[in-house]
Amino acid sequence: MAPGVNEHVHKPIHRAWWKESSVYQIWPASFKDSNNDGIGDIPGIISKLDYIKKLGVDIVWLCPSYKSPQVDMGYDISDYYSIADQYGTVEDVERLIEGCHQRGMKLIMDLVVNHTSDQHEWFKKSRSSKDNEYRNWYIWKPPRYDEQGNRHPPNNWVSHFQGSAWEYDEHTGEYYLHLFAKEQPDLNWEHPPVRQAVHDIIRFWLDKGADGFRMDVINFISKHQGFPDAPVKDPERIWQWAYGYYANGPRLHEYLQDIGKILKEYDAFSVGEMPFARDAEEVLKVVRYDRNEINMIFQFDHVDIDHGEFDKFAPTSWKLTDLKLMFQTWQKFMYDNDGWNALYWENHDQPRCIDRYTNAKPEHSALAAKMLATVLALMSGTPFIYQGQELGMRNVPKEWGMEEYKDIDCINHWRGHLAKDADNPALLQTFREQYQKKSRDNARTPVQWSSAPNAGFTAPDVKPWMSVNPNYTTINAEAQVSDPNSPFSYWRAVLGLRKKYLDIFVYGDFVLLDRHSEEVFAYTRQYEDQQALVLCNWTDRTIVWDPAANGVGKMREVLLNSYGVSEKYASEKWPLRPYEATVLLLLISPAINYSVSTPPSISPHGGLRTSSTHQKTRRKKERQKLSYLVPNSTCHSYQDVYSLTMDPQTTPNGDSHSTTTAPPTDNDPATASSAIPPHLDPSTYPRTVHLAEENIHIELTYTPLDTNAILSRVSSPSAGANVLFLGTTRDSFEGRPVAQLSYVSYAPLALRTLTAIARAARQTHGLLGVCIAHRLGNVPIGEASIAIAVSSAHRRAAWRAGEEVLEECKTKAEIWKREEFVGQKPEEGEWRANRDRDADGNLVGDNNK
Repeated sequence: MAPGVNEHVHKPIHRAWWKESSVYQIWPASFKDSNNDGIGDIPGIISKLDYIKKLGVDIVWLCPSYKSPQVDMGYDISDYYSIADQYGTVEDVERLIEGCHQRGMKLIMDLVVNHTSDQHEWFKKSRSSKDNEYRNWYIWKPPRYDEQGNRHPPNNWVSHFQGSAWEYDEHTGEYYLHLFAKEQPDLNWEHPPVRQAVHDIIRFWLDKGADGFRMDVINFISKHQGFPDAPVKDPERIWQWAYGYYANGPRLHEYLQDIGKILKEYDAFSVGEMPFARDAEEVLKVVRYDRNEINMIFQFDHVDIDHGEFDKFAPTSWKLTDLKLMFQTWQKFMYDNDGWNALYWENHDQPRCIDRYTNAKPEHSALAAKMLATVLALMSGTPFIYQGQELGMRNVPKEWGMEEYKDIDCINHWRGHLAKDADNPALLQTFREQYQKKSRDNARTPVQWSSAPNAGFTAPDVKPWMSVNPNYTTINAEAQVSDPNSPFSYWRAVLGLRKKYLDIFVYGDFVLLDRHSEEVFAYTRQYEDQQALVLCNWTDRTIVWDPAANGVGKMREVLLNSYGVSEKYASEKWPLRPYEATVLLLLISPAINYSVSTPPSISPHGGLRTSSTHQKTRRKKERQKLSYLVPNSTCHSYQDVYSLTMDPQTTPNGDSHSTTTAPPTDNDPATASSAIPPHLDPSTYPRTVHLAEENIHIELTYTPLDTNAILSRVSSPSAGANVLFLGTTRDSFEGRPVAQLSYVSYAPLALRTLTAIARAARQTHGLLGVCIAHRLGNVPIGEASIAIAVSSAHRRAAWRAGEEVLEECKTKAEIWKREEFVGQKPEEGEWRANRDRDADGNLVGDNNK
């Protein structure tokens, strides 16, 4: 079954200024050269602040501009308190901060503290002697020797820039660790003075007026202190990936909480770069609102999608459905767990998104840029825009030779294979093609300001530090700022839309639609009774999209369209032109909600009943809502608003299911004077209703739960663990003898909600199957009211998922419980939610389930 537009269950999200902001990233060397030396600088950035402000962003992120030998373009810092001469001075940074603040923008800086330059005074002292007080500021280890007496590094870890992660120091006879270039030794965060020095750096720049930090590979700062060999996963290589021993290490949260305390004093912004952060629970510990560590992180799933298993430059294929699943997983997980996403396609380490994620030809370049902007910026999270992305800048030309490439990662890779594979020209050509697709140099060509020579980046007679992409004559800021149909103007519109509809696009829920399509990326964002549809054609041809088949209701308004037109959305099927993006406000009525403190009445037949004074009016309104709440439902009259039959012939995607709940009856003033019509007679209703899709089964039933059948629905040959939870009726509650429990449900919404819960659990925990079965009607002592079965390859995921699904069912599903005590009449039973809340909405107990 396709996800319906009312799968949404709103939950409160903590509001914060940084959630409502957008960020513009500046790579200073390539942004704007003000003194005609061929390298961008801080005065050049200041000269373009009005341009950045016009784009509509709120935060400017300045990549490293500290003093540095520039082995890795500034990520090898030799002095955290000084600015590199090529970029300017500390006073220039202060003017930049002031300029941003005058325009209502904030400025954040790069914090690179996993490693320093080998030219930093700390490291010079550290390598000077084993007895120097700075020796423990870095990670030093003695050599290993084989049986022949040959010296080897302490372990087999590979550097991110090729070769061993250890460099031998002849003077002291030990190796130091460098996860990146040998000129970038790793700091030893286990040593308290190192942590204090980092805290001092943070305070220095915050006191200068900086508004926060982007933290480089911040999850590498805690290493496992045994430094064991990494598992050999690629036998053809000497050096192996060891991120299991240095990413997300045992003291990471301790270190981040220390930093978080400082940031909180200044109400400062923070975003962490966290490669290899694939454990959602670990990520949540970093970003959850109440943890006070980091506001958000850059996760890498979607930018690693085209990387080889052991080599990012190995050719790798991927599908749009893979990409959509990655986004859906993080979107739902963060929303449901009070975390937050950093949204990005590009940065200084990634190629240009048009070339990476689409096959757009030059004539479709602007359209592809707009489509990608729409998909990204309207998801849940804080959008990051990298310089030139707002113009639709592209990768370097395919014709460029290796002499044009500057990136140390790319150059080291090429040199290694040139030495090893000189007799394999086909392989070398493959790598050259991959560099053009994936090299970091793709993002580092100078910003294209105009069609003048050197793209207006520097003077026409100056040789820029890196060649300008020759397409600057057609892709440049001067042409786009004044063009209402340009990618720049479209980015302005997208960011403006995000601010205008803040509740929907910042704080709303996310539901992926048409998840199996390899042509369309579609999702809804919903906040209470406000809902928008984001619909994007990922291809260079026209696609016809069926809104009804995807559970989409009627359109209220076109908010944005990349082609600038909207007439076609009145038809039953929607044609989407090449790379077309559209954002629609949908017509939706709020879901039917009942207060937990005043649960609904129950008729003798077990159906929901509103109070008699406003029942007719409310039912009439609710009947009007049902065409949106339950697609393809049939309402016979306003009296049977709770009696719904889903037509298996017309249900989206052909899923066959039937849902019913019993109607109001004879003590209802609206129907008391007449007999119950046949179609309202509960005796004619199905005893069990099902909703099934791939690897998910939902069941509401008036009959005892069949545990064997429930387990069989999730069984799989691939399962290493099957977990079954049964919630049963106990014989007493708070000292009072219980006779039985009685459950009623608004089944159409309950089925949708339970399905959404199952989907989220399956995607978050990688489950093989999920089954949720819930009893309705009377449940005697000892019988089960709910059964949850999950299967997974690993027991830990199964245990976690089972507990999570249970809690989600008890807090979200449209199912109500009445406790009937011994000696009471049934109608004297006490209504409760499956999980009670106090007057402030806080959970207070689990009751009998």
